[in-house]
Amino acid sequence: MALFEDEAIEEILETNEESNKYLNNVNEGFKLIQKVLSAPGDKVEEFALSNMLNEIFMVLAKLNLNDELEIYNKLRLVESKQKEILRTDGLKGKKILGVGGKFSSGKSCFINSITNAELPEGQRPTTSIATYIVNSDVKRNVALTRKSAYIELEDQALDALTHEFFEKYKIGFSKLIQQLIVYTPKFTYPNIAILDTPGYSKSDVNKGEDSTDAEMARKQLQSIDYLIWLVDSVQGVITQRDIEFISTLNVEEPILFVFTKASLDTEDNIKSKIEQAKKTLEKCNKKVYDVIAYDSVTKEAVLGEGVLEEYLTSINEDTSGEQNFNEIFSAIYDGITKQVEKKIEIMHKKIQQNNKMFNNVNNIEHMDSLLNACLDQYVRLNELTENKRYITDYFNTLIESTCTER
Repeated sequence: MALFEDEAIEEILETNEESNKYLNNVNEGFKLIQKVLSAPGDKVEEFALSNMLNEIFMVLAKLNLNDELEIYNKLRLVESKQKEILRTDGLKGKKILGVGGKFSSGKSCFINSITNAELPEGQRPTTSIATYIVNSDVKRNVALTRKSAYIELEDQALDALTHEFFEKYKIGFSKLIQQLIVYTPKFTYPNIAILDTPGYSKSDVNKGEDSTDAEMARKQLQSIDYLIWLVDSVQGVITQRDIEFISTLNVEEPILFVFTKASLDTEDNIKSKIEQAKKTLEKCNKKVYDVIAYDSVTKEAVLGEGVLEEYLTSINEDTSGEQNFNEIFSAIYDGITKQVEKKIEIMHKKIQQNNKMFNNVNNIEHMDSLLNACLDQYVRLNELTENKRYITDYFNTLIESTCTER
């Protein structure tokens, strides 16, 4: 991808190689790879939330609760967020704003325009690295390697993590780096962490790679609180595939839809596209904040002036839902317990009714039938009581052991 996505790759390659030692000098390029590979792994032990949740899900499957899927999604969302906070400095207490869309929808350029983070804009669709941008007093670039090591990268090294490096050395950094964290004083929203993700769909041609891209983007977006969804205004449509993808995300807050590269089209055409987009979004199961057109080069809204700033400010000032994980687990546990206790109460009543009937039956066959029913009910009651105890033990462990700091 070129610098605002409309320049020739060859021109960018030539420009970057003149100024970037890692692209211009083979020895320096391999030193960068060596630095990432040789960094010692982080030995901090994280609480094994995933294993505990798997145990809980096995018990929940036996309880047949009304909102089992909702409980599952809530717990998985907490798991995803906890993992990100445990391994990423600077995310605690911040709202995570994901930026999504198809590949080549202008995500990195858009993010640069609102954060001034100067992210590399040439990542390949299948080798993109999830990148967080957070406010900090000091400019730092930190890479989390696949060995869970944290290493500092200078700006030139960060700039080299693009398709230019792949084209030259045939090595993609996504195999070596899990994520990037850019700390910058230029991003003026201290309570927001921006998450730049790979495009979920490279094209409509290669379905195999599209599937891989979609899963990569979906996994990274599962931990977000808010979402800005970008649409290339030249392409000009929100597709059914966009809606289907967005519908699979856990985000509950209203989504802002932004038509990028707005200077490449006429205002009348963009107005028409936005109206059509609003009609299409009526089919989406998510809340819509607004649909605007924006030009990342000039950093101006072509349609929807002030909406983007209003959206960012509202997120930055959002203090709702600032629960710690223990409080969330407690709320989920209380909901499960109420349902299980209700089931136990119903089972007790059934057993009492059958006992009364059993005492008044003279027919042997009827007595045998009631006896079998009573035995089945006692077995079910014991299972409910035992599974309630398991759930209590598991959630007590979660609540006592879960921490939110690495």
